Amino acid sequence: MKRLLFILFLVPFLFYAQDTTTVEVCTHDQTHLQTYSVTNGPNQYSWSVAGGFIESGDGTNSIVVNWLNVPYSMYLVQVSVVSNVGCPGNTVQLWVDIDECSYDGIYVPNSFTPQDPDGVNDVFQPIGNNIEDLQMYIFNRWGEMIYEIHSINGSWDGTYKGSPCQQDVYVWFLEYRFVGNDFYEEIRGHVTLVR
Repeated sequence: MKRLLFILFLVPFLFYAQDTTTVEVCTHDQTHLQTYSVTNGPNQYSWSVAGGFIESGDGTNSIVVNWLNVPYSMYLVQVSVVSNVGCPGNTVQLWVDIDECSYDGIYVPNSFTPQDPDGVNDVFQPIGNNIEDLQMYIFNRWGEMIYEIHSINGSWDGTYKGSPCQQDVYVWFLEYRFVGNDFYEEIRGHVTLVR
């Protein structure tokens, strides 16, 4: 009987992952939800997740962890297994490296230099990946809309009605939708036009 308990007790300590794993946290394809498992047996499982939130499965041999809005860093996932007859075992650990999704996101610069002879940073435009739909509106300091962008490839050259705009700070509003999402995200900011 002791030999059988010993075998059942050792098997659950095998993770289905390496000692360290990297997770790219992407909202559009739900990769911020990750599953972690140990082999099943007649045991009790106690999970500990640093940084993330256990969505489901706590107390079982398999959990789903939500890593959304967790700062990019290394986090420890641990599970302690106790057999149903009360024999405690070792704690198994897995380090999870939360990384920025390389396919998801949007960046908006805070300045640009139109008509600068160096050919660098001559237009103002949002930069992003996996953007399906985008609308950007640019306003002067009096709240007048002076330019619209309607695609991720669109840009503003620093002119209004064909004339160069003065050096100043301009306000922008941006709404966009990732591929596969039904909802739009909105952000606001400002950009400095430098001449």
